[in-house]
Amino acid sequence: MADNIKVSEVSEILRKQLEGINTSVQLDEIGTVLQVSDGVVRIYGLRNAEANELLEFDNGIKAIVMNLEEDNVGAVLLGPTDRIKEGFIVKRTKHIASIRVGEGMLGRVIDPLGEPLDGKG
Repeated sequence: MADNIKVSEVSEILRKQLEGINTSVQLDEIGTVLQVSDGVVRIYGLRNAEANELLEFDNGIKAIVMNLEEDNVGAVLLGPTDRIKEGFIVKRTKHIASIRVGEGMLGRVIDPLGEPLDGKG
């Protein structure tokens, strides 16, 4: 039976199967909430977090890294404290918190993320 197998056919079949594989892999660095109190959250597991980096929870609430310690990260919540609980998962966005500025922002009311709150779009 080994005499019937052609190397060229096997390599062609393998090549066709490998062409359909998605090789783009995206890894997210995630952490776990240890403690929440007064708008500040302590997070374990974000070893590469940077100061002023924007973090995002599964429920969409964001936080800004303010305190980098050896075994945890302290962050200020940019949303209601009661919607974040111990054990929640949080991930790095790899973006430093910033707000765009320009003539269109003059006199506007915005939230800490720079989103308009004055109803002017």
